[in-house]
Order: sequence, then C-alpha cells, then structure tokens
Amino acid sequence: MKKYLLFLCMLLVGWVNAQGIKATIDKSTIKIGEPIHYTLVIDYQKGDKIILPTLQDSLSFHIEILSQKVDSITTKELKQLFQHIELTGYEVGQFTIPELSVQRNNEQLKTKAFQIEIQDVVVDTADARFYPIKDLMEEKYSTADYLNRYWIYGAVALALILIAVVLLVLYIRSKSTNLKGNNLLSPYEEIQADLKSLDAKKYLKRGEQKEYYTQLSLILRRYVGRIYNFSAMELLSEDVLKEVDQKEDMLDEDKKQLRHFFFDADLVKFAKHRVDDESSTAYRQWVAEFADRLKPLDIPENDIEDKVTGEKYHKFDNS
Repeated sequence: MKKYLLFLCMLLVGWVNAQGIKATIDKSTIKIGEPIHYTLVIDYQKGDKIILPTLQDSLSFHIEILSQKVDSITTKELKQLFQHIELTGYEVGQFTIPELSVQRNNEQLKTKAFQIEIQDVVVDTADARFYPIKDLMEEKYSTADYLNRYWIYGAVALALILIAVVLLVLYIRSKSTNLKGNNLLSPYEEIQADLKSLDAKKYLKRGEQKEYYTQLSLILRRYVGRIYNFSAMELLSEDVLKEVDQKEDMLDEDKKQLRHFFFDADLVKFAKHRVDDESSTAYRQWVAEFADRLKPLDIPENDIEDKVTGEKYHKFDNS
C-alpha cells in the first residue's frame, strides 16, 4: 500500500512540473541543410517573470541555429509565450536536440529532448545530363558604368591638359617678351619718347606739380640707370647722386644740376613744396640737354676685314 501511494505521488509531481511548458518539432528526419522548426510554448499568468533560454548560433556540435524569434498570445482564458527556433545540421547521422530550460518566477521548467536523423542527399547519376561549358559572355557597359570606372583617368588627363595649356601660355608669353626685348628702344630714344609723352599730359598747366616732378624724376632715373648700367629706379636720390659722382665722363655742372633737381623734386613729392613754373620748365629743358650730352656715340655698321689676321672690326671715322 505504501509503495502504491509513493508511486502515485511521483506521477502527480511529474504532471505538475510538466504543466506550463511544451516543445515540438515539425519533423524528425531531414536532409543535410534542411530546416527543422522547433517551437517552445510557455503558459504564464499576469505578473509572472519569464526567463527564456539564451541561445547563440548552435544547440550542440552538430545542430546549428538558423534563426529564432519570440512571440506571444494573450486572451482572457490563456496567456502563452512562444519561442520559434529554426535548426539544421550538415553532417549525416542521428543526433539529439537537448533539453531547454525556462525559468518562470522561481520555478525551473524543462523541455523534453528530441531525437533527429540527418540523411545524405542522394544524387542519381544514371539520368544525369551534362552540358558543355558555356563561353564567356560579354558584359555590356553603359555610359554611367564607364564614368564610374574610369573617371579618375579622365580627371588626371584633364589636369595634365590644363598644366600643358598653362605651360604653353607661359612659353608663348616668354617668347613674346624676348621678341619685345629685342626691339627695345635705346636709352636716348626712350627718354625722348618719355619727354614727349610728359609734355602731352600738360601737368604744369593743370597745376599738378607733384605728378609732373614724379614722372620727370622717373624718366631721368631710368635714363641715367640705363646709361651707366645700375638700378637707379630702386635707389634713393642720395644714392643715385653718389653713383653718378664717380662717373668721370659727366660734367661737374650736370652733377650739380642733377643734385638741385632731385632736391626740389623730393620736396614737391614728399613735402608739398611748390616750385615756380619758370623753374619747372627750366628743369624740363635741362633734362633734354643733359640727355643729349650723355647720348652714346653711334658707331656705323662698317665691318672691315683685317688682311693679315682675317678678323673683322668696326672702323670709326672721327673726322
């Protein structure tokens, strides 16, 4: 009698523990890589705390998890939580889906284990048809495909073309400058043209003494610098005077007059000094005469060949 009661109690406890959790699979035999749908159902009440099993990418060494998701159904009579798991295997044989543990409040619930069989895929080679290997197919490219693939080459080519154009323009300009340089006026021709241009602007008649002395001073500096081959345009007036003081071919009177002119010109330009028109006209006349006195000698192009040495030289007639 006691043994019967003990056996009845064990059945009752097992039935109670089995309540509230259920696990099912849709098939127990599959081919390699074919999915098995495993469904775990847990009954619960409002306020219950459910902890589902934490699964990674496999249940065992031979059974892998493809996907998993959780769902629920709630009605007045029933509340259920579903965990859907998609399983598969890639080795032939019989394997076990292990028990899964779920915690409901302080109660530990477990599912039953399932035995599955994974079979190999049988290939019927008797009726198999073999086809020859197809030739390579040409892929047609659109304009957008070419742009996406070769735009970097186009950008580099465009940059090289721009660089070539810039270099060509610089080369043409340098050639043009050289050609202009070959046709430069002589110092004397240049000062005559500059004085003529200065007279045409009529600065003195308009009362613009500062501009008049600025331009006349530049004309004189440029001429002296070209005659004696130094940078008169970049020097102070005193430095220009020191340079010409060393020239023995310049008259002392011209050196003194040059000093007077620079002195008055600097006063007009920087100290707003006024010089009477008579003196200003006299300075203009002196600059023209000064240019005549410093004018280089014109040597005629009369090459003569030495009868002894055969060398050519210029004959200068000083008669």
